[in-house]
Amino acid sequence: MQIDESWYKLYEKLYGTEFNRFLTVGNAERGYENYNIRSIDEIRKLIEDNFPQNEFYISLYNYNTEENILRWNISEISKYEQYAEKKGILIRFKQNTDIIKEEIATLNDIQQFMFIRRSINLGFNKDIVEECSKVYNFFKTHFNIKGYPMFNGYDECLIYYRTNDLQLNNASITCYSLYKLLKEKLGLKTLLYKNIEPYAQIVPLPGTQNSHSRLYTQLYFPEYSYKEIMLKSQEKFLDEEHLQDFETSKDFEEFMKDLDNKIKTTETNRYNFDEIWDKI
Repeated sequence: MQIDESWYKLYEKLYGTEFNRFLTVGNAERGYENYNIRSIDEIRKLIEDNFPQNEFYISLYNYNTEENILRWNISEISKYEQYAEKKGILIRFKQNTDIIKEEIATLNDIQQFMFIRRSINLGFNKDIVEECSKVYNFFKTHFNIKGYPMFNGYDECLIYYRTNDLQLNNASITCYSLYKLLKEKLGLKTLLYKNIEPYAQIVPLPGTQNSHSRLYTQLYFPEYSYKEIMLKSQEKFLDEEHLQDFETSKDFEEFMKDLDNKIKTTETNRYNFDEIWDKI
C-alpha cells in the first residue's frame, strides 16, 4: 500500500518543489533515521521505500543554506534560527498520554491498539481539538487569517500559518513570547511550547500514519465536530477542497514585529506585552 497521490499536491503547497529540510523515518521498535532532503522527489522515494511500516516527520522550516543540515550539532540551536526561512508559524496542542501508557503497559499489541482507538473514539483528544479551534477562531477574528489545522492521528493538533518573510531581531524569543501570550490570554492548557525550539521543530508528514493508532495525519476544517475529525483521520485520501491557497495577514505580521521590537528595546528579560495585546 502506498500513500495517496493527492498528498504530494499538498506537499508542493507546504514545502515547494526544492528545499533543504530533513526527514525522519522509522518507528519506536526499529529506531529512526534522518535524511537530508532537497526535493519532493526525494520525499516520494523515501515514502515508496518505507510506507506504511514507518512514521515520517519533516522539518517545519526550510533552511536557506547549502550545508547538509544533518551535520549540525543539535545543541547549536542558533544555526537553526539563523538559516530557517521564517515564512510561517506553527501552533501545537498536545494531549497528555500518561493514562493511556499506564493502561496499556501489560497488554499485547492488538489489545493496545484496540484500547488506544477506543479511547480516541470516546473523546480522549477533546481538549486539544477544542483549544485548537479556539486559537483558530481567535486568529481568524483578530488577524483575518485562516490556518491549516491538522490532527496527527494520536495525541496532537497543529495549526500552520503562512507568513511573508518575518525579519525578526530575536526570532526564537519572539515565537516563545507569542506562545506564552496565547496560553495566558486565552486560558490554554494543552499548548505545547516550553520544550520546543521554534526553528528546529519536526512535524508529522501529512498523509502518513501514527504507529500507535494507525490513524493518518489529516487536515480538517475547524467547523468539524470531534467525531468528524476522528473519522476523517481514518482516511488515507486528501480531499481536494483542502488544497486551498495559503493566506497571509499583514496585521499578524505587524503584531509579531511589535513583539520583537518590544524585546529588542527591553533591558531585562521580563517583557510586558499587555499594551501590544490590547491593541488587537
